[in-house]
Amino acid sequence: MKRAILVTGKVLLMQEVKSMLPLADYQLLATTDNGMEALRFIHRFEPDLMIMGWNLRGLSSSEVLQNLVLQHLCPIIVMLTQEEHYVLPEVVEADAHHVIVYPWRVLEMVAGIQMAEHRFQRETEHFQQVQRLEEELKTRKLIFQAMLFIIQEQGITEQAAYKALRNQAMATRKSLRTIAQSVIKGIWLPSSNE
Repeated sequence: MKRAILVTGKVLLMQEVKSMLPLADYQLLATTDNGMEALRFIHRFEPDLMIMGWNLRGLSSSEVLQNLVLQHLCPIIVMLTQEEHYVLPEVVEADAHHVIVYPWRVLEMVAGIQMAEHRFQRETEHFQQVQRLEEELKTRKLIFQAMLFIIQEQGITEQAAYKALRNQAMATRKSLRTIAQSVIKGIWLPSSNE
């Protein structure tokens, strides 16, 4: 069973969400109506879902939401009452994973949880893909810098410089990136007969 944290000061909403969570295969870990405490809970318990209302104590709901979205620790569903409809643009701008307006039906809440989980998973995959691409770009830049250094030092062609890097990587069983870094630091240079 997955774990959820509920952050709201509205007792009626709290009771309804508590009774509905098991239908979505979630158990409730903790509840609070304090924004600072909510941030502590999410780091302490590492939940699979956070459902939060608006008008929290301690820290504004907007700040809590922005913090949680930025940290990207779990899906976040924001519950709004019909009277709180005016904050909807702010919630959408903060990029909550899903928004549910009270009163809701149980099936709407279950579907909202699944949508939030799906969106969070997609965001995580995209973030990891971007990180891989950034690392690949850094590696390519290092290799290019090392090749330029070798070309300038030894006056050889680009192909010969790359071949020297590749041969050293294979001979030492190290990555091209590691060899390129050692060239840039001046630790290793290919001999002129390579």
